[in-house]
Amino acid sequence: MKTNFYTGRGDGGKSLYGNKRLPKSSPLFDVLGDLDELNAWLGVCRSKITPKNNFKLKKLSFDKILIFVEESLFMLQAEVAAVGFEYSVKDFKKIDVEKSQFMESVILEIDSKIPPIRNFIIPGGSPMGASLDFARTLARRAERTLVKFGEKKKISEESGIFMNRLSSLFFALARYANYKAGVKETNPRYE
Repeated sequence: MKTNFYTGRGDGGKSLYGNKRLPKSSPLFDVLGDLDELNAWLGVCRSKITPKNNFKLKKLSFDKILIFVEESLFMLQAEVAAVGFEYSVKDFKKIDVEKSQFMESVILEIDSKIPPIRNFIIPGGSPMGASLDFARTLARRAERTLVKFGEKKKISEESGIFMNRLSSLFFALARYANYKAGVKETNPRYE
């Protein structure tokens, strides 16, 4: 069976999900697009993992932690799509509190291994640290669009908590990646 990546006739600016069509200008697609962009960027981050920077946290290798996040983002996208297209969300496995608790445990482990924060930190450092800093900003944007979408449609509380913890996880992972690479954090001088 051949996969068709396009129809050849366009879509009229609408997307089809099941038997429902919505305009691509719908806030639903802002959320789904931001989550997809974040997930794709995490694929870029994983492509930069080498044996040297594939550290372990909570007995999981770094690449497995990122895959955990990517798979969780797919679950969140399924929930958002179901809500946006007004389908039953009980047919989808949703984000649960354990996912956020796992991220919190990773953050706490990192916090116990690196120096405390005294000032703001300029993003960057090692290539992996910089990539995770960018992931943090993408997660924050996705969180904002999810919150805005949630003002009109009911998104689970667990999904909101997950998105809030996610940017904190990336911040901690970026700091840890730089720490493991021996890169000193740079603070803004405000000059």
